Amino acid sequence: MEFKDSGLPQNKLVEDAFNYSKKNALAGEKEMLKMVEQQVGMIFEQQKMMLDMAHQTGDLTDDQYEEEKKNFDKQRKMQMDALPAAVQKNLLEMFSAKRLGPARELQQHSDSASPDLLAAVMLVDCVRSPIDYENIEKKFGGGIAGLVAEVAHVEAYPSERSDNLKKAADDTRRAILARLITDLEGVTKEIVKASKNPFNRVMIPPGQEEQMFSDAQATWGADKKLDARFVQSFNKFAEGAGSPFRVEVDAKGDLDLVKGAPPQPPKLLPGPRGPKPPKPPGNGGIGGDVF
Repeated sequence: MEFKDSGLPQNKLVEDAFNYSKKNALAGEKEMLKMVEQQVGMIFEQQKMMLDMAHQTGDLTDDQYEEEKKNFDKQRKMQMDALPAAVQKNLLEMFSAKRLGPARELQQHSDSASPDLLAAVMLVDCVRSPIDYENIEKKFGGGIAGLVAEVAHVEAYPSERSDNLKKAADDTRRAILARLITDLEGVTKEIVKASKNPFNRVMIPPGQEEQMFSDAQATWGADKKLDARFVQSFNKFAEGAGSPFRVEVDAKGDLDLVKGAPPQPPKLLPGPRGPKPPKPPGNGGIGGDVF
């Protein structure tokens, strides 16, 4: 994906942040490729051991073993050759979902999506060390670096998250809420996808709804449009996940977490019908031909 296709405003600062974050995301390609190669290699080694055992026990003749080994080596090479492209594709998808996604949410659903805020929310995941922070400060200035640091600080201390959010600047609260909404929308898509197969189900960790509500409650009021977007996204997610929770805005304008009746278990799909029994001779017996 190029910046012109991002859906973000054509702004030099925003474009620079987009390109910086994308390059940073792809910089992890070597690390991820090495990890995936190790995992795939372990799987193939286990399969190779099973092949060798089958040969040793006589389940495979020498000729069969050599043929299977030749096919095995061919498959292994094909999969290993395909890994770099697959890893890069995965990293680009993660960039789009986790870094570009919150910026799009802000652009489309915020009262105040300044270029500084859009840039900062794409740069948060670029910081993994003090040197990363220094590089962002040098390139984008202290204001954006400070916003990145405050978002990273909130994310780094889960036990103090609500207190830190309540004390944070409005733009920090906007960024946190946009990241939360992006995750909600992503999970909802996975739920919809899983619902097409009755044997698949997206499991929601216990306490997840309460934590998301706590985040939204701590950021509540910083951005009315983003607040409304959260209510919409949360309730759509809760309905798809079969959660008993939903969020509502009370008469005072405050956010409430409401718990209703537990969701009904999904109905099992009927199995295939068996063949019809053969028709009896004559008129079909009592009641006529009922088949």
